[in-house]
Amino acid sequence: MLNRFDELLTKLKDIDQDIRSMAISDILELLRTSRNKLSRAEGEQCTEAFIKLLSDTQSHVQNLAAECLDQVVHLIEEDTIRKAVLEICTNIQKSGREAGGCALSVGLRRMTVRVVEELDDKAVLGSLATPIVTVLQNTPELPSDVMIDIFGALSEVLTHAGPQIGADSNAVSQTQELLFKFIGSSNVAVRRRAIAALGAFVVHVPGARSEEALDEIYQRYKSCTQDSDKCILLRVLVAIAQQRPARVAKLVPTIVDTEIGAVGESERELHVTLLFMFETFVRRCTELVADKCDEIYHIAADAVRFDPNYSYSDDEGMDTSSEGGLDNDFGDDSDGDAFEDDEDDSWDVRLGGVKLLSAIAKSGLLYPSDVVNRIGGVLLKSFREREDVVRAEIMLTYAAVVEELQKEEAASNSGVVDALREQAPKVVAAVLSAIKSYPKSTETKQLAFVIFARLAAANRGILDSSLTDIASLASSALAAEDTSGMMRTASTSLVKTNLKLDVLEFMHVLVAHSTLSDEVEQFFATEKDEIRKNVESKTFQVPATALDVAAELVVLLRTAAEKSLWDIAQFIPWAEDMAQCAIPLTGADDQNLKGSALDFVGTLLQQLGNRLSPSAVEKQLEALTVVKGGSGDLRRVLGALVRAIARPTALSREKIVEAAPGFLQLVKPLLSQYSAAVTAAALDVVSAIAEYGADALTDNSNQILQSVIAVIDKTPDAPPPSALRALAAVCPSVSEANIQMMISDLIKQLSTATVYDGQSTEALGELFRAIGRTFPGLTKICSDEISDGWQQAYIEYARRRKNTNNDVIQVQFPSSSLKNAANSINALYEGYFEAQGSPWTSEYLSKMIRTAPRTTAEIGLTCLGLRALGYAAQKDALAQDSEQTAQLFAQAGSRNEDVRREAADALGSYVGSHPSMFSALFSSSTDDSEGSDLCRLSKLEAVRVATDRIIGTSRDKASAGSMWKQITGYVQSNQGSLPDSLVQSLATIVAIFPETYAVPLAEYISSPDNSTEVRAFYITTFRTVLADKQLSTECDEQIKRVLTTVMAGIDDSSAEIRRLSLLALQTVIQDKAALVESALTTIAPALFQQTVIDESLVRTIRMGPFQRRVDDGLDARRAAYQCVQALVHALPGTAEGSAVVDSVVRGIADEQEIRLVVLQIINESLPMLFGEYMARLDSLAESIEKAQGTVMPKKPVKQEIEKHNAMLRSTVALLVALEPVADAVSPKSAVFSKLQEKAVDPGSDRTLAMYYQELVSNDF
Repeated sequence: MLNRFDELLTKLKDIDQDIRSMAISDILELLRTSRNKLSRAEGEQCTEAFIKLLSDTQSHVQNLAAECLDQVVHLIEEDTIRKAVLEICTNIQKSGREAGGCALSVGLRRMTVRVVEELDDKAVLGSLATPIVTVLQNTPELPSDVMIDIFGALSEVLTHAGPQIGADSNAVSQTQELLFKFIGSSNVAVRRRAIAALGAFVVHVPGARSEEALDEIYQRYKSCTQDSDKCILLRVLVAIAQQRPARVAKLVPTIVDTEIGAVGESERELHVTLLFMFETFVRRCTELVADKCDEIYHIAADAVRFDPNYSYSDDEGMDTSSEGGLDNDFGDDSDGDAFEDDEDDSWDVRLGGVKLLSAIAKSGLLYPSDVVNRIGGVLLKSFREREDVVRAEIMLTYAAVVEELQKEEAASNSGVVDALREQAPKVVAAVLSAIKSYPKSTETKQLAFVIFARLAAANRGILDSSLTDIASLASSALAAEDTSGMMRTASTSLVKTNLKLDVLEFMHVLVAHSTLSDEVEQFFATEKDEIRKNVESKTFQVPATALDVAAELVVLLRTAAEKSLWDIAQFIPWAEDMAQCAIPLTGADDQNLKGSALDFVGTLLQQLGNRLSPSAVEKQLEALTVVKGGSGDLRRVLGALVRAIARPTALSREKIVEAAPGFLQLVKPLLSQYSAAVTAAALDVVSAIAEYGADALTDNSNQILQSVIAVIDKTPDAPPPSALRALAAVCPSVSEANIQMMISDLIKQLSTATVYDGQSTEALGELFRAIGRTFPGLTKICSDEISDGWQQAYIEYARRRKNTNNDVIQVQFPSSSLKNAANSINALYEGYFEAQGSPWTSEYLSKMIRTAPRTTAEIGLTCLGLRALGYAAQKDALAQDSEQTAQLFAQAGSRNEDVRREAADALGSYVGSHPSMFSALFSSSTDDSEGSDLCRLSKLEAVRVATDRIIGTSRDKASAGSMWKQITGYVQSNQGSLPDSLVQSLATIVAIFPETYAVPLAEYISSPDNSTEVRAFYITTFRTVLADKQLSTECDEQIKRVLTTVMAGIDDSSAEIRRLSLLALQTVIQDKAALVESALTTIAPALFQQTVIDESLVRTIRMGPFQRRVDDGLDARRAAYQCVQALVHALPGTAEGSAVVDSVVRGIADEQEIRLVVLQIINESLPMLFGEYMARLDSLAESIEKAQGTVMPKKPVKQEIEKHNAMLRSTVALLVALEPVADAVSPKSAVFSKLQEKAVDPGSDRTLAMYYQELVSNDF
């Protein structure tokens, strides 16, 4: 390639223009296909040649040279790019006025755009600003088209490398000065480009210069008298609002007040700009325009109706009767008979009005019912809009609004459905009127069905009264020739690529939300034949979609028949015809079509198999046993077969038993010869057949059993759920002797499995339930085998734990094995008791729970019995038994920690199923005379489990009162240290019943009679309540009451109360910021005061010759800083900026754990408080310098060295975070510059330089 390149580059210098033209064309083709980087010399040679050709005498050659510069960017080095841009700028400067006759500026713009796409190094991109700015500064006489290109290049650089430009004070000042100069240019086009570039400067370049630029734009806007300039200035302000709404927040109210009364009197361009402005403000600065919502709505509504060149009669085209009919010509998108005004320029005003209405609808500024009545009402009256693009936007907006309102209705009782139900007939009439006005617009018909689908989904039966009219349009659409590639004027995910697909999608929604009314029956009776015809369509996706709709309709037919609402006899011939069409498609090459055909056949047999003719059933079943293709085809066929025969199905048992041998013949080889996915599908077929008994399996039951066990053998660690389900289904059909032969090996295999998901656990239960129910005589044998398997697993665990004396390597308790063993035993006995017809007893569990287990095997068995008992109690399967209760209490005091843990859970679950026992449990757990401390802790854990069951699960309000009284009574009487488990119990009661217990909790927190420990206990309870996922938004008022009390503790005399109160505040700010926002002005002073070191809490302790500084207020102070960090993150702008930065200054010089939080505060707040940080930069730098001046002990230990290095790294991180501020300050901060030089220079401090390089390279 290089030889070819050299040859072509030589030809570029040829005097013959044709040779130059062919050579540059060939080079361009090589560049487009090349992937090999050019060397520096080659890159420079190429770019020099291309740049020279930008001034060629032939414009064709110039344009090709510009394109070559575009294509060569990804092949050359960064230095070469910089040189090329500099050379182009220099040539433009030299050419002066003559630059308009060449493509230098075009090459610059194209090359810059490509550099933005290709270069990751933003510093290189930022460096391009200087030569671009220089050429504009030094050559003001350039032609306007050249200037426009250069400003386009500058805007690209500003947009993608703003921070890098902002870091160079010279570059940023030169750029700002240039832009200020040209935004007053006499040339309108240049002026617009300069203002747009200044907008990019404001958005992307940080610092004070950016603020000055924003102020300049705003001042020019205020003083502007020409509409054209006002338009571009407003559009720049709007662009800033779109990307950085906080930057213009203070300007928005004034701009809105200024322009809101002038919209209707504006010329078209300004009118459109103002609509766009209001749309952006509504979307991005919603709260700032909330008080003007009604006026903005009227502006939008007037704009939608704005059409001075045309009058829409209210009655025109509104007749939707069949007389005259709807034109069913679907072959042409043009509206030949519709009035069009070629001179009309008002359509973009109407389009802007529609988009503004959409923004209002989604803003939340209107009640949802008002969105329907007001916005929906305006839109539906404009469905006959004569401009295609506007009509499409109007109809799409209505559909999108309805879809969005469904979420509102789901979230609250907002009256949306009632409003939509009332409006729906008007919508249908307006849609049909629009179609009558523009009968050849396929796009309008597509959008009609999009709207119908959204309305149908909004509420069942909402379109029933209009279905007759809709049916006529649907029939016409489905009967028409296939058309595709619609929606020329609007692109949206709401609309399909084909009108028929939109009609079928509407039918899908109508089926899913059907009321089974007579109107729906009549609609599908009319449309069913068109659905069948479209199965034969040649258009992509249409046949598959038609089959999907047919399958859903079949389900609906069975439901209607079961409720005796429809006479579905008229649909049976159609269903059989559909099957005839679908059967050949089960072998289609199109995978989607094949899948839909198989799904339809399976669904039809499942839903209506008993109503079809025997021959139709035979043909469909035969289709489900013919497999062609790979594993994907096998899965689809087997899935359809399972759907057809699995209970409940309409097919008769006799028919399935008759066909079962053929099905088994199909699946037997699949159990061993195919992928896991195919095997799982085959096992599902086995399970479905086995449900029909031994005669369905004929003589295959033992063989099938062995095949299923072989599948489990392949995956001993994680038996597939389908295999376990198949075992459960097959077992009842196998002889007891065969089960007894294989059960021991099977259980041993299952007991070693360590990975189970929820489905596997459930399937395992099904298996043992089936064994217990079918073979009661094997129950004891199986139970012993399961117990032995678990005991072996536990013995191995105990051995490894004993032999592992490493604090890092922890031996994991085999919890999954215990869980599955316990569930298996319970399922086994559940089936056994069911077979015996006797009530559940726990005698089998009591035998496992040894009074005083000594050996490892006995301990393991006791753990198993306790776990199984706990599971049984959770199902309310165990009656209250005093002997069993005593046994559980005894085990709670076991010397073995595994037994104690299992006993606590079992006892808690047992008491949870018998709330009357809670009092005795709690008394025992808090009685110092009742066993050891470990025993009482175990019982307290049982109290937590019981509370969670009684209150959290059962919502037992009657028991809550006595439990609250007992727990708080103990806490109040104790006034000392309290166990954490009681916090959990009390928090559960408050979280479930906040309206009853939130206020008493607040009273306990504020009670002066309570000790610090007790108040801390109640505050911790409140924090736990806040973390409860079950806490609903309806509880906010009660939470707010407690919060007020907790916040009073921020400046409490106790450091621990302050710490807990601050942590509670942090949780509220993070999760429920709205609750605290209004109180921030009251709380903030106390909060920021807590970031100040309280010297009275600092003490020095001596340890021999050493002294150690201890700060008892550190934890509370760290909590205060965490609150500040949460505040600037969740509620930006609410805290006073100076207070935030003051706390940062203090925190930098504080302890290391404080400094890490301060770093987060800086990162969160810097964009909002840039000016505050600039004003305090010297103080910030001095704090960093003070922290770095901390001296390490003369003979430091390892921990002291690590702590010192962590401090240094955090100070360097702070330095890097504040560099954008330092770059924006002029003159430079001497203290900060000194710190920078120290960090950058390895010779000054190698450690600091290492950290600096690391953080900068990681784009910190």
